[in-house]
Amino acid sequence: MPKAVAKGKKKEAVVKKTPESEQWEIIRAIAFWGLAILLFLPPYFRGLFFQPEQERALIFAAVIFWFAWLWKWLKRDYSFLSHPMDYFILAFPIVYLISAFQAANYGLAVDEVVKTTLYFMIYWLTSRLVRDEKDVTTILHFIYISAIGVALAGLATTTGIIHINDGFKEGRIYSYFQYPNALASYLAAVTFIGLYLWHMAGLPKLDGLTSGTLLKGMPARLNFDNINKYLYATGNFLLFAVLLGTKSQGGLLVFSIIFILFIIGLPKGSKIPVCIHFILTSIPSSIAIWRFLAIVANGRMDLAWLWVFVGMALALVGQALYSFAERKGLLQWIAAHRNAFLTVVTLVILSGSIGTGVYISRHVELLQPLISKIHFSSASLRVYFFQDALKMFKERPFLGWGGGGWQEAYYAYQSFLYNSNQVHGYYFQIMVETGLLGLLTILGIWFSFLAAAHRAYHETKADPVRRLLVWVLTVAAILIGLHAVIDFDLSLSALALLLWTMFGLMRSPLMSPSLQEKDNKDRKKLYLPRNNVLLVSVTIASLAIIIFVGSLAFAGVYARQAGIYLQKQNISQGIGLLQKAAVNNPWNADYHSNLARIYLQTGKMDEGTAEAQKAISLSKYNALRYADLASLYINTKKNEEAVTLAEKALTLAPYQEQWYDFLCRIYFMIGYNELVAGDRNTAKQHLKMATNVSSRIDATIAPLNETEKKLWKEGVPLMTITTTVKLNAGAAQYLLGQWQEAEVNLQAASQNQGEAFLWLAVLRNKQGRSAEAQELLNKTQIPDVSKRYEELCNLQILNS
Repeated sequence: MPKAVAKGKKKEAVVKKTPESEQWEIIRAIAFWGLAILLFLPPYFRGLFFQPEQERALIFAAVIFWFAWLWKWLKRDYSFLSHPMDYFILAFPIVYLISAFQAANYGLAVDEVVKTTLYFMIYWLTSRLVRDEKDVTTILHFIYISAIGVALAGLATTTGIIHINDGFKEGRIYSYFQYPNALASYLAAVTFIGLYLWHMAGLPKLDGLTSGTLLKGMPARLNFDNINKYLYATGNFLLFAVLLGTKSQGGLLVFSIIFILFIIGLPKGSKIPVCIHFILTSIPSSIAIWRFLAIVANGRMDLAWLWVFVGMALALVGQALYSFAERKGLLQWIAAHRNAFLTVVTLVILSGSIGTGVYISRHVELLQPLISKIHFSSASLRVYFFQDALKMFKERPFLGWGGGGWQEAYYAYQSFLYNSNQVHGYYFQIMVETGLLGLLTILGIWFSFLAAAHRAYHETKADPVRRLLVWVLTVAAILIGLHAVIDFDLSLSALALLLWTMFGLMRSPLMSPSLQEKDNKDRKKLYLPRNNVLLVSVTIASLAIIIFVGSLAFAGVYARQAGIYLQKQNISQGIGLLQKAAVNNPWNADYHSNLARIYLQTGKMDEGTAEAQKAISLSKYNALRYADLASLYINTKKNEEAVTLAEKALTLAPYQEQWYDFLCRIYFMIGYNELVAGDRNTAKQHLKMATNVSSRIDATIAPLNETEKKLWKEGVPLMTITTTVKLNAGAAQYLLGQWQEAEVNLQAASQNQGEAFLWLAVLRNKQGRSAEAQELLNKTQIPDVSKRYEELCNLQILNS
């Protein structure tokens, strides 16, 4: 029987192979399989969230990029950008590069340029290397199998078979992503790919998209496609089970919404099979993961896996029932009586819902455990993140704060204390980091993608197989993009690469007949003589990326080696490696800050000051940088400069107790040193400032409302006057002659500050209570305390 050809398709011409064309194909194969590997591996490297992994990925991508260009060059195809999506996606790293010139933190800005450049390369490679349906299914299978591995790893680390740092926490599966919400978004998107692959396994072969080959003499029920459907049913069971195991409320909510959209948009003949398959896999997944996590909580790891296998068996039984019904024509009967079938299903769902509602209304107490698990505080906290992001956006509306701008400066703009290096809203983060320019760029990417998807969906009306592919790519991308509105998923590059791959596949001429025709015409126009200059230029650009990013990667290696040497007290070797790191990555402020602290500890004040100043020039909104320089200044008698820097540190993080401690200590030390030096007026001024720090803490907390106090950083009490502030304020009050106030503060500080006993002993001595003074002195545990005690007793106090 002749092979069926989809309506509206023209039979492709057979291209005669030549040695030259075979050479092209070898080079293309290297690039294509390199891309497939690059899409397979990222989830296993901590979701590609951290810079070292991103840098290695970009180096690998640059090599693949060069091979892809060599393939195009050999074909005399010199096109680079042609579709609106091409320009918008290239503009994304360019915008980050532009914003980097006025970044709040130059090192973080460079990291974001690296990351977004990687995204562009993945998009460009995908859109150029994918030529037919076979290529698409190959890429989708790499993504699908990788996701199944991530899901299995999540189950394995939950039961202790393997160890993944932070792979399972608080009853939630994190797997390699180390963040459950991002894992949920990733698995949800790949679940749609799994549904697509399952459905395609049952369709006739069309242009190499699916395989329906039978071995001679083999029963029909054992054909390859039927076996594949069992494999996909198993994979989809695992994906959905672990998706539920993330317990991501936002992820499951978005998945539910997009799933309804997915079903609505499925081509004719696909809705009922996909719905039935999803029901037959989701029910076993739900039962299995529910029992799995409950048993893991009780420490029965072997029994937990039994439930996974039981659920898997149920999914396979469900697939067997589906195949049996398919062979017996039951599915065709359902399709023929679709309205009646849907009416019955709707009535069953409504009856179940009404019955459940009546039961719950009579047993309200059953809802309490469920309600207690809903994280209302998480949603409230995100609202504050977004409000604070808008504050930062208003400060720099056009080009933003540069990559990493939120991470660098959010402490200065937060409404109360919380720790979050990400905005928990990807588009808000882009708005902060790149301003209006970046926001317009990401909106342009989405607009051009949706426009391409809309065109492809309508142009493939006569080709349901290709239309289904277009729809799956669309909903998978929309799911990731929609969930990114309420979380920082796309900060994990493994998930972002999946999204940019969906963009690239949609951009492929394969998806749209009109786009394919246009590209063919353009290719004929661009069939030009060899352009050696272009190949050399691309080679130089690829090498430049490899060398630049390689330098950043080596800097990280040197810094890690330096940490090892410093732990072993090999100071000189550690300094040398940190200096090499700073040379290889001159934008990273951490290297200079670490050098500054080492120089401070070793007494090299000039070198330390130079490094601390360099760190501030690269990272202008990090309170710690200013504190480092203030510590160096206080040791070199630059008192006013030290005070200015300590005040700056507090301004940059007004809800962190440590900077009140630091400021109070700075004021006290300057006041004390000036008193010893005989400058009583300056001493009095600074000592009074030390006593005022506690009132500044109260003034900072006072404006907070009850919601903000409730949302204050989880696990950290509301900011109060610390024992460090009480110690330094108490010592200052003693020197100011305010003995009653001093005693109150020093008594409070003595709970965990040994130095407080020393000052109390001095106070008791001044009060003529020498016996008590000696008892307190014995509690100090300070070396050579007697000498220090004598010096303080002899120090003439103010206002005495």
